[in-house]
Amino acid sequence: MKNIALVGAGRGGSALLPILNRYPDIKVLWVAEKDSSAPGLKIAKELGIPITLNYMDLLLIKGLDMIINLTGDPLITSELEKENKEGIDILGGLGARLLWDLVYTEKKREEKLYKKLELAVVKLNDMKNYLENILEHSADMIITTDTDMNIVSFNKGAEKILGYKREDVIGTHIKEIWFDKDAQRELMEKVIKEGDVSSYETRFVTKGDGYIYISLTLSQLKDDSNKVIGTVGISKDITEKKKLEKELIESNQELENFVYTVSHDLKAPLRTIDGFATILLDDYKDKLDKDGRHYLARIRNAASHMGRLIRDLLELSRIGKVTNPHTRVSVLDILNKVKEVLRYNLEDNKAELNIVSSLPSIRCDRVRMVQMLSNLISNAIKFVDKNKTPKIEIGYKDKKTHYEFYVKDNGIGIESEYLSTIFDIFHRLHNSEEYGGTGIGLTIVKRIIELHNGNIWVKSKIGEGSTFYFIIPKD
Repeated sequence: MKNIALVGAGRGGSALLPILNRYPDIKVLWVAEKDSSAPGLKIAKELGIPITLNYMDLLLIKGLDMIINLTGDPLITSELEKENKEGIDILGGLGARLLWDLVYTEKKREEKLYKKLELAVVKLNDMKNYLENILEHSADMIITTDTDMNIVSFNKGAEKILGYKREDVIGTHIKEIWFDKDAQRELMEKVIKEGDVSSYETRFVTKGDGYIYISLTLSQLKDDSNKVIGTVGISKDITEKKKLEKELIESNQELENFVYTVSHDLKAPLRTIDGFATILLDDYKDKLDKDGRHYLARIRNAASHMGRLIRDLLELSRIGKVTNPHTRVSVLDILNKVKEVLRYNLEDNKAELNIVSSLPSIRCDRVRMVQMLSNLISNAIKFVDKNKTPKIEIGYKDKKTHYEFYVKDNGIGIESEYLSTIFDIFHRLHNSEEYGGTGIGLTIVKRIIELHNGNIWVKSKIGEGSTFYFIIPKD
């Protein structure tokens, strides 16, 4: 360590003292200054450095390595050098001036850094206030808790939606406003220990003992050292959405019941029409002219088409009602069953069915999945130019959360304007005489995929065939 004494506590001393004090291998033992108003004296006192009025006293200090004359007076340097008996280094004149220049430059640089730092702190505080203002006045509920699950903050959005004043809930346990209390503890403990949860649907209690449905994103709240100190929850009120969903489910249920009832009730009169038309054609054939027989044949054809339509409507209405247990099934086994069901259709049309890759196992309603793939493959066989052999390719891609399957054909294709409506009920692109069907098959396909929490879409070009893609989630 180097022990130093300073002569002069004016501008140079006041600048040098704080800088020298930062270095662990330098210690300022004394300061000599006769002017009691010198600014450096206050700094010396704050640092606990002794002060003398007579600079010659510095030569008596034991263990002193250097005296630095900051006054600029050469006589002081000369006197100190003349009386120096201990071999102390005396720094004055040009050396002290150079030291002062270095210190002054360092001081100015620090002042600039401090100004920049002050500006950065001001901007940071402004940004903090801005963000706090956004969070405070957000329309969403924003609630923070500590690790004991006690409420720490409660924004205006939470006050407005739940009806409580923040002073009434801050410090209370979050379970007091959480409707599903068992789910609350399990969820929050999981977040605090493991991480974030998003789009979690639950219920909060409102003032007056009512409740609302919310969509909650819950995240860990951490301090500057990255330690978890609680949670922050951002919630949206989805009560109206849940109400509409319930009404839609009830409406769909009523519609399915209506379709089922009407379709079932239409079967008896339809059989009667077809039966009497058949009797007329068989028993009164000789009494009818050509036009009469033609009209009766058309009635029978219409009744037959109506019968197929009723069967498909009944099947569509039954999809949500009649389900089978979901089990793990190989998709290849499902396709083998489809080939068995469509055996004669495949043989009569000389259709080629090509499975291009090994297929995975999925958890599904096996019966419905056979029905879905049968419909897709039947369409691939049906919608092909008469002079072409139907060629159908089936494969899949393994995605992170799901399997993406495809059924590709070499058929007539679909115009791009109809790709978004092809799954709508009764949507037909061709008349029944050209390509038979009821316009319900793809609707049934879509409903089955949706019941498996999947999705289906199609890509196609006229004359180049179509590819139907559908996804089935993994377990």
